[in-house]
Amino acid sequence: MKILFLFFIFYFISKSFGNNIPAPKDFKCSKESLIYTYGSGDAYFSKWSFTDSNYDLPFDCLNDSRSVTCTAEMNGENAKMLHGSISTCVIDSNGALICESISLSKKYYPNPIIEGEFKPLTKGGQTSLKGYYLAFGISSFFTILPDTKVNFLGYMLDPSFDATNIIINYQGGCGLKTLQWPNGFNFTFNHSNPIINNASSDNRSLIVTGSNFCNNSNYVNIFIDSIQVDKLNIISIDHELFEVKYNQQYCKSIVLNIVSGDLDSNKFQFDYKPLPLKINSIPKSKGGSIIITGERLSSQINNSLVIVNIGQNECKQVISSKNEITCNLDSITNGSISNNLQVNISINGIVNDNNLLFSFDVPFISDFILPQGEVKLIGDCLGTLQSTQVYIDDILQSNLTISINDKQTTLSFTPLNQIKKSKLYLIVNGTKSNAVDIDSSFYVKSIPSSPSVIGQIVNYTLYNINPSNYNSLPTIILKDNSTIKGIDISNSVEYSTHSYSFQIPKGCGRNEITISIGNQTSRTEFYYEQPIIRSCSTNDNQLIHCLGNFTNYLNYYEDDQIKIIFLNSSKYNYLESNLLDFKFDSFSFQLNKQFTSNQIYLNVCNQLLPITDIEFTQTPQVTKINTIEPILNDSSKHENNQTNNESIGSIGEVVSEKDQIQKYCANLI
Repeated sequence: MKILFLFFIFYFISKSFGNNIPAPKDFKCSKESLIYTYGSGDAYFSKWSFTDSNYDLPFDCLNDSRSVTCTAEMNGENAKMLHGSISTCVIDSNGALICESISLSKKYYPNPIIEGEFKPLTKGGQTSLKGYYLAFGISSFFTILPDTKVNFLGYMLDPSFDATNIIINYQGGCGLKTLQWPNGFNFTFNHSNPIINNASSDNRSLIVTGSNFCNNSNYVNIFIDSIQVDKLNIISIDHELFEVKYNQQYCKSIVLNIVSGDLDSNKFQFDYKPLPLKINSIPKSKGGSIIITGERLSSQINNSLVIVNIGQNECKQVISSKNEITCNLDSITNGSISNNLQVNISINGIVNDNNLLFSFDVPFISDFILPQGEVKLIGDCLGTLQSTQVYIDDILQSNLTISINDKQTTLSFTPLNQIKKSKLYLIVNGTKSNAVDIDSSFYVKSIPSSPSVIGQIVNYTLYNINPSNYNSLPTIILKDNSTIKGIDISNSVEYSTHSYSFQIPKGCGRNEITISIGNQTSRTEFYYEQPIIRSCSTNDNQLIHCLGNFTNYLNYYEDDQIKIIFLNSSKYNYLESNLLDFKFDSFSFQLNKQFTSNQIYLNVCNQLLPITDIEFTQTPQVTKINTIEPILNDSSKHENNQTNNESIGSIGEVVSEKDQIQKYCANLI
């Protein structure tokens, strides 16, 4: 009986108190009003009091026979005050006003209304969240699912706190995130779109700066020219910088974009600009071949437009490759500036932006070799017989007989005494060149000097061999790093000067080699034998026909290493291969309108043989043909005991006035 009594007591209390807790049947939230609907006779809220802002939000309630509808008018000003702890006043089911600790259930909180975009930076920072009913039940932080707390700035007890514009201290992230309010309302947002601001490159990677890249490659896809970069090639990524493995060897424009958290960036064009790093000097009075080395000096696009300007002077007949540009710069006879001229290269409109300067008449020794006991200096602006002085260890070599080629790029002499561990430099027209360390005490001579193109045994005599190397056998190292072992062929016991034979393989053109024995080395060169053109003739159809023995050169013709070179409007060109008929005992080609001068050559592995001496009438027509002996290289020059002089030139040069063709030919093959 006692238990039954207690049950009725508790039931009565709970029933009576439960009638004082409003339970809306429906509610609607907008920026203009809050509308709550209750059942007829049910308790309802008449006022909400926000203690932190000291603001009361009254409800105007309309009671009919079926329901009670309570409306609170809303605007931008009173919406600012709706934040912090909430106390309520309730009209109970008996019509009594109760302003006690009756809490507002979270499920009846108005859902937030988000205004504008909420797109924080991926790196985080202060971000504004604007709208209505944002701070219901919020004390000091929001929650990003699943359980990340995000604080906001400001103090709710501060009268200036604005609940319609809350500054969140966002910690950063990538991809889609979800804010959750205490009433269970979820708001999913993404971050600001990635923006690419700039890019730079080195030889191994592409470095891109901007914003909102994310710092997790799982959320990121990077594209170069619409091709996705393999994630394994992403070196590093952060919110404002990423680096990918990428190397571009050609001058070109690329288009970059990044997709971060399914948000696409802007399309950013980055130019891989030509990068000239080094340029030779040429004589101002002669002009000559300019050689520019560097990176990205050509394009993959066929028929690219490459323009080279040196100061105000255009460099003509441009030939470009990835790492080298050659062109011809005319002589300058006026008083224009000739030093520190800016080098500008444009490839399909993309121009270099580095500062490379050019000056005329700067003597420079880039290398030396020791062919046939001579010293051959290789460089730029090496002067003339009248203007050049050779110094060894600061002593003028006044008794040297030197030869300098017409381009002033090689200087050769036979030393009066062997040069041992000395410094050599030139003074040309009063300008001193760089100094090179030189030692000519160990050198070689060969017989024959020009081996056959089908290969041949060549005997090399080595001079001034050190005693410690007497028991060693010499080795020739070819340009491709292959080696040839020498065989001792001397009967003499004099080992300081000793001869060895080498089986030179088949080949063609010029070959620079290194001969070593023990710890001694000497760099030299040889030229394979050139074909002999016995005679040339023409017929009424203007077909030029030349006779000779070309059996050993047929393979090189098939490999496109034998061409016809001709001068056309101050530019050297080659005749299309299909217009040259090359046989074992003759070759022929048709004279046509392309030929506008009498400079026609047979190019054999970059070595030139003049074919004819042609005089032209108004239309191309052969009026005279002379048979011309093949041009002797310098090795043959030694065998024929020719005298060094400026017109003969130095090793490997053809005819001095045609020197500029050689570089062009080297780029045609």
